Amino acid sequence: MKTDAAIIGAGPVGLLLARLLHQRGVEVLVLEKNEHRPVWSQAIGITPPSLEILQTLDLAQVFVSRGVPVHECQVHGEYERVGMVSFREIGGAFPFVLSLPQTVTMELLEHPDVPVMRGVEVVEMAQDAGGVTLCCASGLKVRAQRVAACDGSRSIVRAMLGIRTREHSYGCHFTMGDFRDASGLGDAAHVFFTSQGAVESFPLPGGLRRWIVQAKDGVIPDLVRRRTGFLIETRDQIDQHHFSPRRLDCERIHQGRVVLCGDAAHVMSPIGGQGMNCGFGDAALLSRVWCGDAIMDDYDGQRRRVTAHAASRAALGMWLGTRTGRWNCLWRDALFRALTHPLAARHAGGWFSMKSLPAS
Repeated sequence: MKTDAAIIGAGPVGLLLARLLHQRGVEVLVLEKNEHRPVWSQAIGITPPSLEILQTLDLAQVFVSRGVPVHECQVHGEYERVGMVSFREIGGAFPFVLSLPQTVTMELLEHPDVPVMRGVEVVEMAQDAGGVTLCCASGLKVRAQRVAACDGSRSIVRAMLGIRTREHSYGCHFTMGDFRDASGLGDAAHVFFTSQGAVESFPLPGGLRRWIVQAKDGVIPDLVRRRTGFLIETRDQIDQHHFSPRRLDCERIHQGRVVLCGDAAHVMSPIGGQGMNCGFGDAALLSRVWCGDAIMDDYDGQRRRVTAHAASRAALGMWLGTRTGRWNCLWRDALFRALTHPLAARHAGGWFSMKSLPAS
Protein backbone atom coordinates (compact mmCIF):
# COMPACT_ATOMS: atom_id res chain seq x y z
CA MET A 1 0.00 0.00 0.00
CA LYS A 2 1.18 3.53 -0.74
CA THR A 3 0.15 6.76 0.96
CA ASP A 4 1.41 10.29 1.53
CA ALA A 5 1.21 10.07 5.33
CA ALA A 6 1.14 7.00 7.55
CA ILE A 7 0.07 7.61 11.13
CA ILE A 8 0.89 4.87 13.62
CA GLY A 9 -1.64 4.91 16.45
CA ALA A 10 -5.37 5.69 16.38
CA GLY A 11 -5.62 7.44 19.70
CA PRO A 12 -7.04 10.97 19.94
CA VAL A 13 -3.80 12.62 18.80
CA GLY A 14 -3.32 10.32 15.80
CA LEU A 15 -6.94 10.71 14.74
CA LEU A 16 -6.81 14.50 15.08
CA LEU A 17 -3.61 14.66 13.01
CA ALA A 18 -5.28 12.48 10.37
CA ARG A 19 -8.28 14.83 10.19
CA LEU A 20 -6.07 17.92 9.96
CA LEU A 21 -3.91 16.43 7.21
CA HIS A 22 -6.97 15.22 5.29
CA GLN A 23 -8.38 18.73 5.45
CA ARG A 24 -5.20 19.97 3.75
CA GLY A 25 -5.47 17.42 0.95
CA VAL A 26 -2.86 14.95 2.22
CA GLU A 27 -3.61 11.27 1.62
CA VAL A 28 -3.58 9.61 5.04
CA LEU A 29 -3.59 6.05 6.35
CA VAL A 30 -3.87 5.28 10.08
CA LEU A 31 -2.50 2.01 11.47
CA GLU A 32 -3.61 0.83 14.93
CA LYS A 33 -2.43 -2.38 16.60
CA ASN A 34 -5.55 -2.75 18.78
CA GLU A 35 -8.69 -4.06 17.15
CA HIS A 36 -11.11 -1.89 19.14
CA ARG A 37 -11.23 1.52 20.80
CA PRO A 38 -10.72 1.44 24.59
CA VAL A 39 -13.95 1.11 26.55
CA TRP A 40 -13.01 3.31 29.53
CA SER A 41 -12.77 7.06 29.41
CA GLN A 42 -9.04 7.72 30.17
CA ALA A 43 -8.36 11.42 29.43
CA ILE A 44 -11.40 13.65 29.89
CA GLY A 45 -10.34 17.32 29.84
CA ILE A 46 -10.25 19.33 26.59
CA THR A 47 -8.83 22.81 27.08
CA PRO A 48 -9.72 26.03 25.18
CA PRO A 49 -6.64 25.90 22.88
CA SER A 50 -7.64 22.38 21.86
CA LEU A 51 -11.23 23.48 21.24
CA GLU A 52 -9.86 26.24 18.99
CA ILE A 53 -8.01 23.56 16.98
CA LEU A 54 -11.22 21.54 16.71
CA GLN A 55 -13.01 24.69 15.54
CA THR A 56 -10.83 24.68 12.40
CA LEU A 57 -12.46 21.34 11.57
CA ASP A 58 -15.97 22.62 12.44
CA LEU A 59 -16.03 20.11 15.29
CA ALA A 60 -15.90 22.31 18.39
CA GLN A 61 -19.66 22.71 18.82
CA VAL A 62 -20.21 19.00 18.22
CA PHE A 63 -17.75 18.25 21.02
CA VAL A 64 -19.32 20.80 23.36
CA SER A 65 -22.78 19.36 22.75
CA ARG A 66 -21.55 15.92 23.87
CA GLY A 67 -19.58 17.04 26.92
CA VAL A 68 -19.86 19.08 30.12
CA PRO A 69 -18.38 22.61 30.06
CA VAL A 70 -16.59 23.13 33.38
CA HIS A 71 -16.48 26.85 34.19
CA GLU A 72 -14.89 26.63 37.63
CA CYS A 73 -12.87 24.47 39.97
CA GLN A 74 -13.53 24.67 43.70
CA VAL A 75 -10.39 24.26 45.80
CA HIS A 76 -10.67 22.73 49.28
CA GLY A 77 -8.05 22.50 52.00
CA GLU A 78 -7.84 20.29 55.06
CA TYR A 79 -10.82 21.85 56.83
CA GLU A 80 -12.61 24.21 54.47
CA ARG A 81 -12.93 25.62 50.98
CA VAL A 82 -9.93 27.88 50.31
CA GLY A 83 -10.80 29.34 46.90
CA MET A 84 -11.94 28.89 43.33
CA VAL A 85 -10.30 28.87 39.92
CA SER A 86 -12.67 30.39 37.38
CA PHE A 87 -12.35 30.01 33.63
CA ARG A 88 -15.06 32.58 32.90
CA GLU A 89 -12.56 35.45 32.74
CA ILE A 90 -9.99 33.88 30.42
CA GLY A 91 -11.60 35.30 27.27
CA GLY A 92 -12.05 33.70 23.88
CA ALA A 93 -14.85 31.59 22.44
CA PHE A 94 -14.43 28.81 25.00
CA PRO A 95 -14.24 30.14 28.58
CA PHE A 96 -14.30 26.66 30.09
CA VAL A 97 -12.60 23.27 30.09
CA LEU A 98 -14.72 20.62 28.39
CA SER A 99 -15.16 17.29 30.17
CA LEU A 100 -15.64 14.52 27.62
CA PRO A 101 -14.62 10.84 27.80
CA GLN A 102 -11.72 9.96 25.54
CA THR A 103 -13.75 7.22 23.89
CA VAL A 104 -16.23 9.85 22.66
CA THR A 105 -13.39 12.12 21.55
CA MET A 106 -12.00 9.31 19.41
CA GLU A 107 -15.42 8.50 18.00
CA LEU A 108 -15.97 12.11 16.94
CA LEU A 109 -12.50 12.44 15.38
CA GLU A 110 -12.84 9.49 13.02
CA HIS A 111 -13.72 10.46 9.46
CA PRO A 112 -15.24 8.13 6.83
CA ASP A 113 -12.75 9.31 4.20
CA VAL A 114 -9.70 8.65 6.40
CA PRO A 115 -9.01 4.89 6.55
CA VAL A 116 -8.13 3.42 9.95
CA MET A 117 -6.73 -0.10 9.78
CA ARG A 118 -7.16 -1.76 13.19
CA GLY A 119 -5.40 -4.89 14.37
CA VAL A 120 -2.32 -3.89 12.37
CA GLU A 121 0.96 -3.81 14.32
CA VAL A 122 4.09 -2.24 12.82
CA VAL A 123 7.13 -4.40 13.59
CA GLU A 124 9.80 -3.08 11.21
CA MET A 125 10.57 0.26 9.59
CA ALA A 126 13.11 1.34 6.97
CA GLN A 127 13.80 4.83 5.61
CA ASP A 128 15.46 5.98 2.41
CA ALA A 129 15.64 9.20 0.45
CA GLY A 130 12.18 8.73 -1.05
CA GLY A 131 10.11 7.63 1.92
CA VAL A 132 9.50 5.08 4.67
CA THR A 133 8.55 1.42 4.39
CA LEU A 134 6.56 -0.10 7.25
CA CYS A 135 6.33 -3.85 7.72
CA CYS A 136 3.44 -5.16 9.81
CA ALA A 137 3.04 -8.40 11.75
CA SER A 138 0.24 -9.44 9.39
CA GLY A 139 2.55 -9.27 6.38
CA LEU A 140 1.16 -5.95 5.16
CA LYS A 141 3.70 -3.45 3.83
CA VAL A 142 3.01 0.27 3.67
CA ARG A 143 5.07 2.82 1.76
CA ALA A 144 4.66 6.44 2.92
CA GLN A 145 6.39 9.71 2.15
CA ARG A 146 6.41 10.54 5.87
CA VAL A 147 5.39 8.75 9.07
CA ALA A 148 3.97 10.19 12.29
CA ALA A 149 4.32 8.00 15.38
CA CYS A 150 1.34 8.59 17.65
CA ASP A 151 1.69 5.24 19.39
CA GLY A 152 1.74 6.41 22.98
CA SER A 153 4.09 6.65 25.92
CA ARG A 154 5.59 3.18 25.30
CA SER A 155 6.17 4.02 21.64
CA ILE A 156 7.56 1.15 19.59
CA VAL A 157 8.52 3.56 16.83
CA ARG A 158 10.57 5.69 19.23
CA ALA A 159 12.42 2.53 20.29
CA MET A 160 13.00 1.54 16.64
CA LEU A 161 14.54 4.94 15.96
CA GLY A 162 16.82 4.62 18.99
CA ILE A 163 15.87 8.06 20.28
CA ARG A 164 17.27 8.59 23.76
CA THR A 165 14.95 9.71 26.54
CA ARG A 166 15.14 11.06 30.08
CA GLU A 167 12.56 9.52 32.39
CA HIS A 168 11.57 10.40 35.93
CA SER A 169 9.05 8.77 38.24
CA TYR A 170 7.26 11.10 40.67
CA GLY A 171 6.97 8.42 43.34
CA CYS A 172 3.25 8.85 43.99
CA HIS A 173 0.25 6.77 42.97
CA PHE A 174 -3.41 7.36 42.17
CA THR A 175 -6.59 5.33 41.94
CA MET A 176 -9.53 6.61 39.91
CA GLY A 177 -13.04 5.52 39.13
CA ASP A 178 -16.18 6.78 37.37
CA PHE A 179 -19.43 6.77 39.35
CA ARG A 180 -23.09 7.44 38.75
CA ASP A 181 -23.27 10.88 40.31
CA ALA A 182 -25.39 11.61 43.36
CA SER A 183 -22.91 14.01 44.95
CA GLY A 184 -24.81 17.23 44.24
CA LEU A 185 -21.55 18.89 43.09
CA GLY A 186 -23.07 19.91 39.75
CA ASP A 187 -20.92 20.89 36.77
CA ALA A 188 -18.00 22.24 38.81
CA ALA A 189 -14.71 20.46 39.34
CA HIS A 190 -13.56 20.04 42.94
CA VAL A 191 -10.10 19.34 44.32
CA PHE A 192 -9.37 18.49 47.94
CA PHE A 193 -5.84 18.86 49.32
CA THR A 194 -5.76 17.00 52.62
CA SER A 195 -3.12 15.74 55.04
CA GLN A 196 -3.89 12.16 53.94
CA GLY A 197 -3.54 12.89 50.22
CA ALA A 198 -5.33 14.62 47.37
CA VAL A 199 -8.79 13.92 45.97
CA GLU A 200 -10.05 15.26 42.63
CA SER A 201 -13.59 15.17 41.30
CA PHE A 202 -14.81 16.03 37.80
CA PRO A 203 -18.25 15.93 36.17
CA LEU A 204 -18.80 13.70 33.16
CA PRO A 205 -21.69 13.63 30.68
CA GLY A 206 -24.46 11.11 31.18
CA GLY A 207 -24.90 11.80 34.90
CA LEU A 208 -21.46 10.45 35.82
CA ARG A 209 -18.59 11.79 37.89
CA ARG A 210 -14.90 10.86 38.09
CA TRP A 211 -13.15 10.57 41.45
CA ILE A 212 -9.34 10.39 41.67
CA VAL A 213 -7.64 9.69 45.00
CA GLN A 214 -3.97 9.80 45.86
CA ALA A 215 -3.52 6.17 46.85
CA LYS A 216 -1.88 3.12 45.31
CA ASP A 217 -5.02 1.06 45.88
CA GLY A 218 -8.04 0.93 48.14
CA VAL A 219 -11.79 1.41 48.09
CA ILE A 220 -12.48 4.78 46.49
CA PRO A 221 -15.74 5.54 48.39
CA ASP A 222 -13.99 4.88 51.73
CA LEU A 223 -11.01 7.08 50.83
CA VAL A 224 -13.27 9.88 49.59
CA ARG A 225 -15.41 9.77 52.72
CA ARG A 226 -12.42 9.89 55.09
CA ARG A 227 -10.69 12.73 53.27
CA THR A 228 -13.59 14.90 52.11
CA GLY A 229 -16.73 13.85 54.00
CA PHE A 230 -18.58 13.16 50.75
CA LEU A 231 -20.56 9.96 50.65
CA ILE A 232 -20.40 8.06 47.38
CA GLU A 233 -21.75 4.56 47.07
CA THR A 234 -19.79 1.51 45.97
CA ARG A 235 -22.87 0.32 44.06
CA ASP A 236 -22.61 3.45 41.87
CA GLN A 237 -19.05 2.68 40.78
CA ILE A 238 -18.58 1.76 37.12
CA ASP A 239 -14.83 1.12 36.87
CA GLN A 240 -11.51 1.54 38.65
CA HIS A 241 -7.97 2.10 37.38
CA HIS A 242 -4.56 2.90 38.83
CA PHE A 243 -1.73 5.06 37.55
CA SER A 244 1.67 6.26 38.71
CA PRO A 245 2.69 9.57 37.09
CA ARG A 246 6.02 9.89 35.35
CA ARG A 247 7.80 12.31 33.07
CA LEU A 248 9.60 11.45 29.86
CA ASP A 249 11.49 13.87 27.60
CA CYS A 250 13.04 12.97 24.25
CA GLU A 251 16.39 14.29 23.05
CA ARG A 252 14.66 14.93 19.72
CA ILE A 253 11.24 14.15 18.27
CA HIS A 254 12.12 13.33 14.68
CA GLN A 255 14.56 11.28 12.69
CA GLY A 256 14.61 11.61 8.92
CA ARG A 257 11.10 11.21 7.59
CA VAL A 258 9.64 9.93 10.87
CA VAL A 259 8.30 12.29 13.54
CA LEU A 260 6.98 11.64 17.05
CA CYS A 261 3.70 13.15 18.18
CA GLY A 262 1.69 13.15 21.42
CA ASP A 263 2.74 10.79 24.22
CA ALA A 264 5.32 9.19 21.93
CA ALA A 265 7.15 12.55 22.03
CA HIS A 266 6.57 13.57 25.65
CA VAL A 267 5.02 12.16 28.81
CA MET A 268 3.93 14.31 31.73
CA SER A 269 1.82 13.96 34.83
CA PRO A 270 -1.84 13.51 33.87
CA ILE A 271 -2.82 15.61 36.89
CA GLY A 272 -4.11 18.82 35.31
CA GLY A 273 -5.04 17.15 32.03
CA GLN A 274 -2.24 18.62 29.91
CA GLY A 275 -0.93 15.48 28.19
CA MET A 276 -3.59 14.90 25.52
CA ASN A 277 -3.98 18.64 24.95
CA CYS A 278 -0.23 19.03 24.35
CA GLY A 279 -0.59 16.22 21.83
CA PHE A 280 -3.36 18.16 20.10
CA GLY A 281 -0.97 21.11 19.87
CA ASP A 282 1.64 18.80 18.33
CA ALA A 283 -0.87 17.66 15.71
CA ALA A 284 -1.91 21.21 14.84
CA LEU A 285 1.64 22.42 14.22
CA LEU A 286 2.68 19.25 12.43
CA SER A 287 -0.26 19.49 10.03
CA ARG A 288 0.66 23.09 9.16
CA VAL A 289 4.23 22.32 8.23
CA TRP A 290 3.86 18.72 7.01
CA CYS A 291 4.82 19.50 3.41
CA GLY A 292 7.41 22.18 4.15
CA ASP A 293 11.15 21.72 3.93
CA ALA A 294 11.62 23.05 7.47
CA ILE A 295 9.15 20.64 9.06
CA MET A 296 11.61 18.86 11.33
CA ASP A 297 13.48 21.84 12.74
CA ASP A 298 10.34 23.94 13.23
CA TYR A 299 8.27 21.16 14.75
CA ASP A 300 11.03 19.72 16.93
CA GLY A 301 12.20 22.98 18.45
CA GLN A 302 8.83 24.60 19.03
CA ARG A 303 6.97 21.61 20.40
CA ARG A 304 9.74 20.44 22.72
CA ARG A 305 9.89 23.95 24.15
CA VAL A 306 6.13 24.16 24.74
CA THR A 307 5.71 20.66 26.11
CA ALA A 308 8.68 21.01 28.46
CA HIS A 309 6.98 24.13 29.85
CA ALA A 310 3.69 22.25 30.27
CA ALA A 311 5.40 19.25 31.88
CA SER A 312 7.13 21.50 34.40
CA ARG A 313 3.80 23.12 35.26
CA ALA A 314 2.19 19.72 35.70
CA ALA A 315 5.05 18.58 37.93
CA LEU A 316 4.83 21.71 40.08
CA GLY A 317 1.06 21.40 40.47
CA MET A 318 1.35 17.74 41.38
CA TRP A 319 4.14 18.40 43.89
CA LEU A 320 2.03 21.06 45.61
CA GLY A 321 -1.08 18.90 45.64
CA THR A 322 0.46 15.67 46.88
CA ARG A 323 2.30 16.92 50.00
CA THR A 324 0.84 15.10 53.00
CA GLY A 325 0.87 15.91 56.71
CA ARG A 326 -0.65 18.70 58.79
CA TRP A 327 2.14 21.28 58.38
CA ASN A 328 2.13 20.92 54.60
CA CYS A 329 -1.63 21.54 54.67
CA LEU A 330 -1.21 24.79 56.61
CA TRP A 331 1.22 26.46 54.20
CA ARG A 332 -0.49 24.99 51.13
CA ASP A 333 -3.93 26.28 52.20
CA ALA A 334 -2.46 29.76 52.64
CA LEU A 335 -0.78 29.58 49.24
CA PHE A 336 -3.96 28.49 47.44
CA ARG A 337 -5.98 31.21 49.16
CA ALA A 338 -3.61 33.73 47.60
CA LEU A 339 -3.49 32.04 44.18
CA THR A 340 -7.29 31.80 43.92
CA HIS A 341 -8.05 35.30 45.20
CA PRO A 342 -10.48 37.11 42.85
CA LEU A 343 -7.73 39.54 41.84
CA ALA A 344 -5.71 36.59 40.53
CA ALA A 345 -8.66 34.80 38.91
CA ARG A 346 -7.71 35.55 35.30
CA HIS A 347 -4.14 34.40 35.80
CA ALA A 348 -5.14 31.23 37.65
CA GLY A 349 -7.74 30.39 35.01
CA GLY A 350 -5.23 30.97 32.21
CA TRP A 351 -2.70 28.74 33.93
CA PHE A 352 -5.01 25.76 34.46
CA SER A 353 -6.75 26.09 31.07
CA MET A 354 -3.38 26.14 29.23
CA LYS A 355 -4.22 29.52 27.72
CA SER A 356 -1.01 31.00 29.09
CA LEU A 357 1.35 28.41 27.62
CA PRO A 358 3.84 29.75 25.04
CA ALA A 359 2.43 29.65 21.52
CA SER A 360 3.83 27.30 18.89
